[in-house]
Amino acid sequence: MKHQLMYIIIFFIVIAVLIASFLRLDYEKKTNSSVQDINVVTKVDDVELNVLYVGGNIIDEVVEYGNKVSKIINITNDTETNISFAVNLSEVYISDNYLTYSVSYSFDEKTYTEITKNITINKDDNLAYNLVIAASTKLSIKIEFYGNNESQGTELKGKFGIISNLTAKDIFRKDVLAIHSSVLSSINSINDINESGYFIYDLSNISSEVLKNYNGYVMIDANNYSEPVFHYFIYNDLYMLDNYNLKNNDVEKKFIKDIDVTKKPDFNFENVCREFTKKNCRDFSELRYDPNGGKDTFYKNSIEVINKVKGLPLHEKKVYIFDVKKDIENNTNIRGYILVNNTVTNPEYYIYLTNDIYMISGYNLTKLGQFNKDSKTIRTYNQSSYNLSSENMDKVCNFSGFTDCVLANGEKVN
Repeated sequence: MKHQLMYIIIFFIVIAVLIASFLRLDYEKKTNSSVQDINVVTKVDDVELNVLYVGGNIIDEVVEYGNKVSKIINITNDTETNISFAVNLSEVYISDNYLTYSVSYSFDEKTYTEITKNITINKDDNLAYNLVIAASTKLSIKIEFYGNNESQGTELKGKFGIISNLTAKDIFRKDVLAIHSSVLSSINSINDINESGYFIYDLSNISSEVLKNYNGYVMIDANNYSEPVFHYFIYNDLYMLDNYNLKNNDVEKKFIKDIDVTKKPDFNFENVCREFTKKNCRDFSELRYDPNGGKDTFYKNSIEVINKVKGLPLHEKKVYIFDVKKDIENNTNIRGYILVNNTVTNPEYYIYLTNDIYMISGYNLTKLGQFNKDSKTIRTYNQSSYNLSSENMDKVCNFSGFTDCVLANGEKVN
């Protein structure tokens, strides 16, 4: 009898667990989706908002280059209180650092006004903040994600949420990231910085209502302009960053300092320059658009040249060296050599290319795989460094680990 009672108890426990699991799964389906509309009541500062996530509150997409993915969030405030809020994306997974987003709002779900534009995201974060929905009104928020990776689509996963507005320090951090996006856009607009030096960016050049209360400078250390370093000297009425190295598109809040309201920081062109070097600093505004410059230009031209060499016939099991200015039709500004080891089953391609702005030197494309425009494979051009491996075909042959190389016509390299 005791055993029967034990079995009955175990049976009911199992049934209870199964029912609880089913109810939990059913609840998850009703409150989380990447395809179906999700309508929830969300508390923000103890005030209830009706939130409709059109097409789901979950995003699980691959955003291809040149494409965008949009999400709409419709918010209704039936109370008599104006409510400040932020739009959050949590549980984030992003496959690379190329993805950017923009946020806009609308009162009629037709005409949208942009709030933020081309901001980088790489982890859980607040996509928009300081938003206000007035009493007894409706507001529509549109978030658009843009694919910028030319090599492959960017995988994005995350969960949207409407949350209480950010703290003043959180807002400072987000605003600095928005400023950094503007700085990067300015660099992109001149086809990158293509000369070594120290360049100072005056933040007063940024025209934005949101950022008008910020003052200061960005020191751009572009001595290695293939990987410029950004140091921020910036402040508003509450906080400041003093010589902060902003990297990985993030600002660590522990480095945000309270400002002394009785004394504004002494950030000026001369002081910022002296923090770094005894050499001359230049105003970023002096730089002009360079049609031949830019990592992106060098990357695209290099790939074009490499693919043309890959299309050349290899008649013998030898180590070939091709001069990309002589042996192929080359309308780019790329010069240099590509060594092809055809003595193995799968030919190996060693890359030695430059446009006198950027360079690739001694890269085994076959073993190491395809590089991209932000790869460390692409480096700032240095004549001495480049000539060490790539001054002529003989050096290319030896540097690649071979002693017997031939020209495109089969003649031995001298």
